[in-house]
Amino acid sequence: MGRPADIECVLFDFDGVTADTEPLGVELLVERFGAIGVDVSVEEIEALTGTAGDEPFQGVLDAHHSTRTVAELFPDGTGNRAVYREMDIEPLPGIVDLIRGLRARGILVGLVSQTPTCDVMYALDRFRMTSLYDTIVCGDMIERFKPDPQPYERAMGFLGIAPGRTVVFEDSPTGIASARAAGTYVIGFRGGSIVQDTSAADESIDSFEGFSL
Repeated sequence: MGRPADIECVLFDFDGVTADTEPLGVELLVERFGAIGVDVSVEEIEALTGTAGDEPFQGVLDAHHSTRTVAELFPDGTGNRAVYREMDIEPLPGIVDLIRGLRARGILVGLVSQTPTCDVMYALDRFRMTSLYDTIVCGDMIERFKPDPQPYERAMGFLGIAPGRTVVFEDSPTGIASARAAGTYVIGFRGGSIVQDTSAADESIDSFEGFSL
């Protein structure tokens, strides 16, 4: 599948695409599992990258034959909130210039994440990027997570843009599957610290710096 000849919309994932948050999330989760007596490896938690909901965490607990619950991982109910509000994160190199260039051409720009709205918006405010998006869809705004197409379908629905004129940037197999199921052209991004399998994307890039659509 070739790139759309007339691109009207570009949608970006957040974790691993807009910002390199995933290693920090992995570090936090390893600590949280350890706090409830479950000794997990970094590799086990990295394998959860791109997933959402309680089921992946429960799978780790089951694999370790633990009787602890997912709720005990985050007893304060904040999840990975510290990553977005307290840790040292910043936009990945080149993404702000890419987005500004798209907007200058009249192309609509959106963000589609499975992370809760309050965390994504907090991070975007820290980056001073909030005003760069025409729509933002987060995990508490959808009923079905990636790889279901609903997150991307909802973003395109808000913008009134057809899938055939939309390009998506994703870094995980789960996200790529979601975007492809929604009928979009997908570019796999491999510029984060945790490089995942992007072979199912229409093409892949290693950096936003100097990249242009």
